[in-house]
Amino acid sequence: MRAEPQHRFASVAVLDDHGRVLLQERDEHAPVDPDRWGLPGGALEPGEDYRDAAVRELAEETGLRVGRDELEHLGRTRYHAESCGGLDEFELYLARSPASDADVRCGEGRQMVFVDRDLLFDRDLLQAARLQLPDVVDSPTYLGRFGGRPSRRFAGVVLVDRSGALLLQERDEHPRIDPEKWGLVGGHLDDCEDFLTGAVRELEEETGVELTPDELTLHGEYRVDHRDAYGSVDRMRVFAAAADLTDADIDCREGRQIVFVDPAAVATLDLTAAGSVVLPAFLRSGLYAALRG
Repeated sequence: MRAEPQHRFASVAVLDDHGRVLLQERDEHAPVDPDRWGLPGGALEPGEDYRDAAVRELAEETGLRVGRDELEHLGRTRYHAESCGGLDEFELYLARSPASDADVRCGEGRQMVFVDRDLLFDRDLLQAARLQLPDVVDSPTYLGRFGGRPSRRFAGVVLVDRSGALLLQERDEHPRIDPEKWGLVGGHLDDCEDFLTGAVRELEEETGVELTPDELTLHGEYRVDHRDAYGSVDRMRVFAAAADLTDADIDCREGRQIVFVDPAAVATLDLTAAGSVVLPAFLRSGLYAALRG
């Protein structure tokens, strides 16, 4: 049975009339992740559901009051939280407001300010915010009111064997993106497909390995520069799992080879755009340490 999350919390993305998103800068006294930026929100109190917690936390932290029915639900996400070393889970909500910075009361942290879309990812964001903000600006509500195109979305999977080696794919000469380079098993999501479903599908299609969604843990989301191929910076969510497998158990159905690679050798490979961003961070992560166990 999959482990239960250590922390459950709700977050609210407040949009102003110009498409800016309200962010909170934590101060040096925050119990975890001081001096970083995220959305208003917080942990559920006894007897609360996620929506109740969102309404209460927004009022306490910003002075802005919304009703339960004024919150648009953008989904629930469970992920490996690096700050606590275990699973956390949040529900994300969206609310529209005519408020300006002057109307917001900073009830917690160093400051609360509305931030332009183009500047959101320039801040030192909380791990949760790096998952949440792409879903906000890609939501139908945001795109319908403020324009833009939804991001291209990719799912990647890293399997870790008993020695700590990572299952990686050497691409052949045919792909439009990063031919003849090494990267993660994974690929584009189908229309309306969520990241976790896409990760399970891509893993089976490329390697023959069948895992259930509960066997994969979300490591994080990355912005991957595909401007050479597509003219865009795209989204990739990366999932991981421990695997009692060897190279002989892998059916390479795409690319030149898919094999387990010693972590010390990863830095010597010619990596894809995604791999060069994801793999060094993954190898430093608490999730990798836990999976190699």
